[in-house]
Amino acid sequence: MPDVAELDGGPGGAVAVIVMRPEPAGGVGGVLLCQSILWGLAAVCRLWGGERLCQLPRNSGWTPTGASGSGRRTGFRGTGSAFAKNPGIGPTWPWLGTGSCYMLAKITLGRNHMNNHLRKITIVGGGTAGWMTALILDMVLSRTSAPKDRPRLCLIESPNIATVGVGEATVPRMPRTIREAGISERDFFRETNASFKLGVKFCNWNRDPRGKRIDYVNPFAHGQMLYGLEAAEYFLRFGNGDRDFTQSIAPHDDLARLCKGARQLGQPEFEQRFGYAYHLDAVKFAAMLTRVCTKRGVQHIRDEVKAIELDEQGNVSHLMLERAGRHDIEMVIDCTGFRGLIINQTLGEPFRDYADYLPNDRAMALQIEHPDPDKIESVTRSTALGAGWTWRVPLYNRVGTGYVFSSAHRTDDQAADEYLEWLGASGKGKTPRVIPMRIGRVRNAWVRNCVAIGLAGGFIEPLESTAIHMIDHAVRWFAEHLPTRDIAPSLRTRYNRLVNKLYDEVLDFICLHYRLGNRTDDPYWIDARTAMKLPDGLAENLELWQHRLPMWYDVEFATLFNARVYQTVLLGKQVYDTGYGVGIRDRLRPLKKPVWFQGMKAAKADLVQILKTMPDHKTLLRDIRGELDQPAFGRAAAIKPTVALPGALPEPVVIQNMPNFAEIRSGTKDLQLF
Repeated sequence: MPDVAELDGGPGGAVAVIVMRPEPAGGVGGVLLCQSILWGLAAVCRLWGGERLCQLPRNSGWTPTGASGSGRRTGFRGTGSAFAKNPGIGPTWPWLGTGSCYMLAKITLGRNHMNNHLRKITIVGGGTAGWMTALILDMVLSRTSAPKDRPRLCLIESPNIATVGVGEATVPRMPRTIREAGISERDFFRETNASFKLGVKFCNWNRDPRGKRIDYVNPFAHGQMLYGLEAAEYFLRFGNGDRDFTQSIAPHDDLARLCKGARQLGQPEFEQRFGYAYHLDAVKFAAMLTRVCTKRGVQHIRDEVKAIELDEQGNVSHLMLERAGRHDIEMVIDCTGFRGLIINQTLGEPFRDYADYLPNDRAMALQIEHPDPDKIESVTRSTALGAGWTWRVPLYNRVGTGYVFSSAHRTDDQAADEYLEWLGASGKGKTPRVIPMRIGRVRNAWVRNCVAIGLAGGFIEPLESTAIHMIDHAVRWFAEHLPTRDIAPSLRTRYNRLVNKLYDEVLDFICLHYRLGNRTDDPYWIDARTAMKLPDGLAENLELWQHRLPMWYDVEFATLFNARVYQTVLLGKQVYDTGYGVGIRDRLRPLKKPVWFQGMKAAKADLVQILKTMPDHKTLLRDIRGELDQPAFGRAAAIKPTVALPGALPEPVVIQNMPNFAEIRSGTKDLQLF
């Protein structure tokens, strides 16, 4: 029987070495048997993309040389390996009659052969970025590759660096990722204290024609087409009484105002009648991912990176760890946060600062208790203050808050005073922690054999909760462009183009909020509107959208912010009533008014039923977590019909102490003050 050994090859491909030993007495028969095996190997290797098969009588005195054309080559065309011939042995069948002979088959396989694939991917840095990267890579690779064919995943996490842990809101891709990863929604809600997010409520970013603050929800839903035309066109032409655009096209604002959940009780996991995302505790989320990934085989090393070594081509070759010592690198993913330990500090990739486009460069954060634990709003709130904006993220057990501001317009102390005043009684006696933000991105996220993901690759202020969304896309794209060990430059080029377009997409949409603001009560808001640069694509669209609403082909790259999302913000801010696009209604195409109002009549009837049958948010969360005494509907809900019985009067939807819509819109009451 032949002995088979497999060796690693260089950049050109893997090398398989097959050593065959015919028995000494085998003579010609044994040799012919080995020859037949070699021809069979040649055929197999040709199918695998092999380049050549060379044979060598090991005891013949032949030795490898750099010359070409010497020796006998069998099976494949191409340059092949060359061997110098011992003058005393014939070139054709030199091993015949040699007794105990050896034949060495050297098969150099093509670049697509599995032996040239990555054997290990090292992730440096934990937190949400590092463990999301591990989760998605494991998820994608396990679906597409056999265990022996896919690279091992290793995550190195410093035991001395804490996770930032303020990014607690997500976007609608998140439920899909959790489901695809095989994580149960119940476990997810329990372990991260998650709640539902139906959208973002923007408060006080703009003023209406009477000077009153405008509040609107950017929901995870969009208007439907009516006879081939966008609902936004009908709304701009005809309006809908005292209801704003998002209230006209989706129930999300009303559900959030009444502290309702995102779906009915007892529904299957991840069921979505209405678009939703999650609020979550980022630190607990990272801990959950750590548990899931390590259970699935991701190697977790808690150690400090003390030095990084490069090879002669400039690739990362080794990490020197404080306790474990030398750690070999084939492919490394930099998830080391704002410091960019590998991508910036070691490889020197330039950072493109967005300070010319966005005014904010600092944040401060505090966690507070729920003013009323039974009332959990199902939206993230973004409330404009004097020199920036605050976030409010209601989790199951607490509320995450923060203030994103411009250091050019407020000192840390001034910002803290403003922030604590906004928090009111909830902020008394608390000291917020200040977080400097590096706003921008690296020129290229993939450099040499390093890919930067998360804050190491870049960051755009968290106005639309895009950080985890960008990690998700970046990792999936990397899996789609997973290289072999020689890393084709075209893979890097296309990956970097995609990631840069993603940053451009988010930058454009964030800049829109500031450019179309109309507040004049602080120099910050004037500067944010007039002194900041606009990306070229957004500038062109804003000129166009003065004459018509955004259309699908206006936004060339959209993973999240398509034309309908732009429509929602333009109409939510009421820009066409406050000086932008003067006379646009006169330029709209003719529309049939009955079509619109028939649609609105049906939507209103549907909304009444939705608000009657949807549970409050807290009850829904308890049901998902398995904490209700009576499963599915709960003891209190079970004794009440969710739809009126025949002849019964419908029960009004009322929640105690809930401010009415007029109070919320005018700003005299706010849900966070409960």
